[in-house]
This record gives sequence, C-alpha cells and structure tokens, in this order.
Amino acid sequence: MVKENYQVLARKYRPKKFKDVAGQTIIVKKLQQAISTGRIPHAFLFAGPRGVGKTTVARIFAKALNCVDGPALEPCNNCIFCKEIDEGTSMDFLEIDGASNRGIEEIRSLREAVSLRPAKARYKIYLIDEVHMLTNEAFNALLKTLEEPPDYVKFIFATTSPEKILPTITSRCQRYDFKPLGFDETASMIEKIIASEGYTIVDEAMKKLIEAGSGSLRDILGYLDQVMVLADGKNITPNITMEVLGTVSGSSTWEILKSIVKGDVKNAIIMLHRQASEGKDISYLVSALARKVQIVIWNHYGIGLQDEEIDSEWVKYFKRVPVQKFVKALELIMQTKEKIRYEPLEIVLGELLIFSLVDVLKTEIDMVAENTLQAEKKEENQVSPEPVVDNRVSKQDIDEISKINQKWEEILMMVKKNKPLVYAALREGRPVKCENNCIQIAFQETFKFLCQKVIDNKAIVEKIIENLLGTRYTINCFVVSGEKKIPLKDRSEVKEIIDIFGGGEIIETGE
Repeated sequence: MVKENYQVLARKYRPKKFKDVAGQTIIVKKLQQAISTGRIPHAFLFAGPRGVGKTTVARIFAKALNCVDGPALEPCNNCIFCKEIDEGTSMDFLEIDGASNRGIEEIRSLREAVSLRPAKARYKIYLIDEVHMLTNEAFNALLKTLEEPPDYVKFIFATTSPEKILPTITSRCQRYDFKPLGFDETASMIEKIIASEGYTIVDEAMKKLIEAGSGSLRDILGYLDQVMVLADGKNITPNITMEVLGTVSGSSTWEILKSIVKGDVKNAIIMLHRQASEGKDISYLVSALARKVQIVIWNHYGIGLQDEEIDSEWVKYFKRVPVQKFVKALELIMQTKEKIRYEPLEIVLGELLIFSLVDVLKTEIDMVAENTLQAEKKEENQVSPEPVVDNRVSKQDIDEISKINQKWEEILMMVKKNKPLVYAALREGRPVKCENNCIQIAFQETFKFLCQKVIDNKAIVEKIIENLLGTRYTINCFVVSGEKKIPLKDRSEVKEIIDIFGGGEIIETGE
C-alpha cells in the first residue's frame, strides 16, 4: 500500500529552531548574539558546502526576526509569521534562486520591490540562494541597494562558491562560513532519525553512510531514504548500504592502489572496469582511493589509524614508497574528484587518474621487504624454513644498486630534460641489480619495444648516470617474459629479477 503524503527525510527532519541545528554551533551563537544586542546588519553571506544547513539557518533566522514575539532568540513556530515562512507562503520572506534569476532585469525588479514596505511583518527579508550565479551586471545593479537599503530590508546570500562573488559585494556583508558536519555530530543526528523511523543500523553501515555524505547531512539523508526501502525488515546492514551507495570494499581499493604502485596499469584498469560493470560508483571509488592514500600518509607521520583492521597490514606494505609521492598522489586524486562531478563519462576520468598515479607512485618493489612481508604472514601459521643465503651477491653490489635506486628518479628527470622520448621508455624499466659497474635494467614483456628504445640510446643514458653519480656505469637492458623457460646458466644471475616480476624467461636484447 502506498504511503500517502510521504516526505523525504531531509524535509521531514529539517530543523525549525536554532537548538536543533547540527554542527553549526558558533554560527547559531553569533546570530543569536546579534538578535539579543540589536546589532543586526542589513546583509549576511552564508558560505559553505552543500547540505550543511545554510538555507535552513536562513529560514530560522528569518522566523526569529519576524516572529510576533521577536526579534527572538528562538522562533515560536506558532505565530502566523513563523508558519508562513515554514509553508513558503510569506510575502515578506522571499527566496530567490540565483541560478535562474541571474540577469540584470531580475535584479532591477528586486530593487523596485525593495522600496515597498513589508506587507505585515517586521522585516522584508530576501534570501538569494547560489548568489554566485548572478552576472557581474546583476551584482553591479544590486550594489547600491545593498550599500544603503531601507531599515526594514535584510539580505541573506547563500553560496557554495564565495570566491566567485565580487569583493565589492562581499565587503558589504557579514560573512558566516558553514563547515561540513563532523562524524560524531552526524552520527548522533542519524541515530535519532533512524530510531524515530523505527529502524536499527549496524555501525559499519552508519560509517559508510557518513563517509559517502562527505559532511553533507542532506546527502546522507537522501542515501538513507534509499537504504530504508531495501532494508531487510527494520535492520540496515553494510551490504544494503554498499548496494545503494555503489561503494567498493576496502580490500578492492587497496588492491587497485597496489597495482598502481607496482606500475601494473593493465591490472589497475581491469579492476576499475570490473567495479564499474558491477554498478559501483566511480566517484565513490575515487573518494575511497583518497581515503586509503590519506591513511598511508597519516601512518608515516604517526597519526593513529581508525579504519578497517585490514588497513594496518596494507599500510605496512606501502611503507616502501616515499611519503612525498603519496602526498602528490592525493593532490591528483582530489583534482579528479572535483572534475568527476561534472563529467558524464566518469570511467574516462578514472582511467586518466590511474595513468597519472602510476607516473607518480610507481616504485621499485624491494625484494627484501616483499619477502619479509610474506614471511611475517606465514609466521603466524607455521615456522619459517632456514633462509638460504646467496653468497654470490656481494655487499658492495647491494650497496651499489641501493644507491642507484635512491637516485633513479633524479636520473629519470635528467633524461627527460635531455631526451623526453628516451625518458618515456626508460621509466618503464627498473634497475634490479648492479655488478661490476653494470646496471641491469628489467622491462616487462609488454614494454619490449621501449626496452629496445633505451638500448638504441644507451650511450646517452650512461653519460647522464656518470654525470650524476660520478662513476662510469654501463647498462644492460632485458625483457622479463611470462613463460618459465630460463636457461640454467642464467638462473643464478637473475634470481632476484624473477622474484620481483613473477616471470620466467629472460630475453637478452643488449650488452
């Protein structure tokens, strides 16, 4: 049976008094202080992200100013003035959409209306939502009225992009910056609403809802409306929440990040498309990726983790990557997150992000760290066998390859400066061994043509390495194929390379 007069949760539970507003305590206190002292300016600018209460607070403030008992610290919500504002029928509280009334003619009409006194209330109050959408000509037409309005007129401008408003307008307003809602205050509000609706929610499901809302209570309540429709009985579970949000599991996000760090573009792209084919939201995947990178950065600086249990294990894996790379990666992710809001082909932006992140994060997989991580995992279930020591690799050789790896990014940048095309090829290879001043550079089989490109220009690369490191080195480039057909004589020379790339056959392509 269809429920009559159903209201979405965002409207049903919209605060009607200052005391009910969540997360904007300082702003509410300032507005009430202005009322109590009688120092009420003629123009206000409410700035902040969507869904944090700008319009709601504007309506409550308008009711408090025009309440029959006011100006009052709290509207009574019973008098005719309060009721008309709640019902949207007030002739003295006018809400104007800046996006659809952005031209000079609309503002000229507003200027003419300002000269008329309120029909019956104390003040004539204009709320212009998304005011940054007004044209420059419209702003200029409004300027004189805003500077010297009649005593009975108050302006409230709401915007998500205050930087787009002319300084001449901003300087004539008292500005209030609304902040996104914090986790605890949002959770408290959601719990009350869920209980009022007769539902229960699992903590993990609550967490996913709040993360998806990114501080916007309106967005969270919109998701909650959908979740309640699919809820099994009256209990909201993480699986239902993930289905509605189109979210991905934490382990899937870590796996994508791992492929990016390893430079495995193919696998990262395949996983991205797999998530899309399962109906997952690409914008949420980008947000989840940002969260994982943030956790890695936090761990580096000793900031405590409060995420899934799996995170600590994954964070340990990514310790080998310089934190500066992750900081740069986070910047790229946030830029994509902003673009993806306006791009219908989200999957294309997702692919471009992966390409960019591989360039930033791709790091030589350290064999010792990899083996140590695997050994620690096995140690929980069984005793590790006695390690086999390869005496054929000298400490000097290990020190040499370590020094080269530390300077590898600098070497790449110098090659890029001199020979961009050679750089594009060389960056797909990795120095994995150095013996007798010969640097062994390995390429995956898919980059065989790039390997040949480096060989054709090896003299240039060797000269740049000599200039940077002060030592004369030769380079030997080769391709690691996927088939395990390694000649016996080569096994001892390239054992570390095989372990790193998981490949088999070594195809020599240069000396």
